[in-house]
Amino acid sequence: MRTKTLFYVCVSITCLNALTSAAFSVAMLIGEPLMKTAAMYGVARSVPLALAALVATATRSYSGIVVLGLLLASVQACDAIVGWISHDAGKTIGPLVLAVLTLVSVIVFLRRERLEAS
Repeated sequence: MRTKTLFYVCVSITCLNALTSAAFSVAMLIGEPLMKTAAMYGVARSVPLALAALVATATRSYSGIVVLGLLLASVQACDAIVGWISHDAGKTIGPLVLAVLTLVSVIVFLRRERLEAS
């Protein structure tokens, strides 16, 4: 695969990751009133990351997507740990799959980019 194609695969997965996180945070904010403060912290974390991912995509920033991909993969890995501690398979597997997909796409993209640069 060409670097440009891999970039867009990485962008797609990174944006999916960011937008999924933002959507769950906003949904939680709209949902249960007792969890409103926790939901606001989630929105405060996830919406700026989603916007940054969209800006990095629009500007075709390779380094921006790589940094955001790594950051979002680590956020999802932490979410998976929270799900595991909560004994909730859905809240463990979903974030873990997104973390792995994001990390793999970043690694494959970086390897290809370095191969073409040399």
